[in-house]
Amino acid sequence: MSSKTILIIAVVMTACSSSSGTEQSRTQNIKNSLPDNNHTTVITQWEDVNFRAFMSNGEQIHFIASSELNPVDPFEGLGEYGAHNLFDSDINTAWVEGVEGHGTGEYIIIEAGKQLPSGITIHNGYQKTERLYRMNSRPSKLELSLYAGFFLEGDVSEIATRYRIMQIDGPVYIEMEDRMGLQNIIMPFIYEDAVAYKDSLTAVFYSDHEEEIEQRKKMCPSCDLTPHFSFFIRFEIADVYEGSDWDDTCISEIAFLYSDNEGESGLNGSDEKILRVYNDAGRIYADTEKEKGIMLIDKTMLKEYRELPDNMHMDIILMDVSPDNEWAQLDLLFYEEGANRAEEYSIIYNVRMQKRVDESLLGTKFGIFGFIEDKGRIWLDTIDGYIDLDEIEEKMESELE
Repeated sequence: MSSKTILIIAVVMTACSSSSGTEQSRTQNIKNSLPDNNHTTVITQWEDVNFRAFMSNGEQIHFIASSELNPVDPFEGLGEYGAHNLFDSDINTAWVEGVEGHGTGEYIIIEAGKQLPSGITIHNGYQKTERLYRMNSRPSKLELSLYAGFFLEGDVSEIATRYRIMQIDGPVYIEMEDRMGLQNIIMPFIYEDAVAYKDSLTAVFYSDHEEEIEQRKKMCPSCDLTPHFSFFIRFEIADVYEGSDWDDTCISEIAFLYSDNEGESGLNGSDEKILRVYNDAGRIYADTEKEKGIMLIDKTMLKEYRELPDNMHMDIILMDVSPDNEWAQLDLLFYEEGANRAEEYSIIYNVRMQKRVDESLLGTKFGIFGFIEDKGRIWLDTIDGYIDLDEIEEKMESELE
């Protein structure tokens, strides 16, 4: 690859001025509120970070990289080897760090959402071809750190979105295998601790930024200045497998896995009206009267995706939604690179319960033709006849008791 240039972008990563004993006392209070465990935990000061935003099929992802190969002016777009390539669902592209040597110490920080992921999938190296994979360097060890971040309405510019973030856990180290294909990583941070930090830090953020929030309220009384929370994960290159031809260290894709039962937002037990169900970038979302963008399923959560052979791909298609938006039919499409044929079958989701219907309750996964409404009831049309979804829901509820 061509010679490297350090990425220049307007990024501020400075601690807030409040480093007094009062803030240290708040930090200690947060630690005291957490359960005892042997896991390493870290509390630092707030950092202001201006994240880039990348739209992938309607989904906005916030990220920042310490460097990239051959960067461009942020006002002119995204570079060929920028960190946005990590989220484009295309292993033919990659983030390539942009410093001399093998890039040890270079990093990316990626927004993980309001819910801490249960796992991570990584396509290590430049996976466009086996030859390019071997010619370029790829991480052999990654250092991961967990951050909590808050966004206030109005902290958006033409090229960046401002978050105040604080490291709350890590670093921890994960070893990467030197091979093509997908690698699954179990989330190294403890979910219960992360939730405890989130609850504590929300109050701390209000306290530390109270004066600023009050000033903004005076300037814009109609603005919603409720801090919006999100987890962030930092991936730092700790060591590499050296490339045969180039020092450049590359990663093709990073994605997060989410468990069905760890979300704080959602529909289960709610009587909110579901307005719509839709597909964005391999994820299925629902909008309600009170909340938009409730994630129902990420294809990376599915056991079918996790068990894919290296040469296989899977797409998820939203085939049909029931008239009351309570049920969704998803078709899973499996295909080999370059093949003309694909295998396809259906799964059914109860949207309100955010739960997949067990195949044993339906009796089939082939020959599902969508939903119909008749005499005030919703039915699933299958090759074996109509299935009463009220009865299916009752059975699903009984399984939870």
